[in-house]
Amino acid sequence: MLRQLNKMRTRRIAVIAVPTIVAAAGSIANLYDGLTFLATTTADAGDRWNFVETGLSDVHSFAATDTDTAGNTSVEPRPADSTVAPPVTSFSATPRTAFYIGNDKYEVQTAGQSYSLTNPDAQTLRFEIQPGDRAWYDSKHAVDRAEIEGKLRIPVGTVITIDYRFMLEPGAANMASWFVTGELHNEDSEAGVPTSPPVAIELAGEHLRVVARYSPTGLKPGNPARNVKMLSLWTDPNEIQRGRYYDIKMRTNVTNSGQGFLDVWVDGVEVVNYRGPLGYGFPTYWMQGLYRSADQPLAIAANFQDLIITTEPTPP
Repeated sequence: MLRQLNKMRTRRIAVIAVPTIVAAAGSIANLYDGLTFLATTTADAGDRWNFVETGLSDVHSFAATDTDTAGNTSVEPRPADSTVAPPVTSFSATPRTAFYIGNDKYEVQTAGQSYSLTNPDAQTLRFEIQPGDRAWYDSKHAVDRAEIEGKLRIPVGTVITIDYRFMLEPGAANMASWFVTGELHNEDSEAGVPTSPPVAIELAGEHLRVVARYSPTGLKPGNPARNVKMLSLWTDPNEIQRGRYYDIKMRTNVTNSGQGFLDVWVDGVEVVNYRGPLGYGFPTYWMQGLYRSADQPLAIAANFQDLIITTEPTPP
């Protein structure tokens, strides 16, 4: 007898599942992308199956049929559109070198230790920092860093969506005075001064937090100028669950001259709905990894998966 497959939603290029498929243990599932046959796989004892594929990205329309052990084939369901995350390619862990996630280029900014940045699979980047881990430009700063910097510069007024999965590995509690895990950073070379990120996903102790910053139009945004306004938009009331992936999505328009906004969802639940100025009037770029104040003498590690960045056309 056929039974409903436990539902599983995923954007991973390495694991693809169709939420509506019916499958019983030992039955055969045929997976299609539109009308194109992809593969055949077998449901396990838990009525689950998955499919490994490294050649897909962007939006695909998945459907499947199921044939049980008696040879009965289910009716093919309506295809369901799903965005498949692009893979990491040309990976390098050497500081000041670059690799790609899909078509986007990322520069490595770490201390260059063997543990600083690794690539466990095609969708996953693992970052680790230990006390004293600084990038080449951090010598005069009391920070620990293992990050990557996106080379895509996002013009002011561009609506952008950033979607990824984040998992903090089990370990000692975070006690750093500040800790950034993902950020839209200002293009400081155009601003002429160093700045803090206009949008950041942070750790406040063991709690996820969303922070935004802006400076009024025409005022210098450098930190010493004291023109930057900081907004703590959301702090998770619950402590982060170590070893569990969180699906984090933001949609934003970083502009301080009107029409700025920031929406953030965590595991599909909207936690930020902000309308107001953002940023300093300069382009931004995405950075992810681990970046903290060097006031915690403990190692910490995290995994990032399935990064998808999309921009929307700017109205004429």
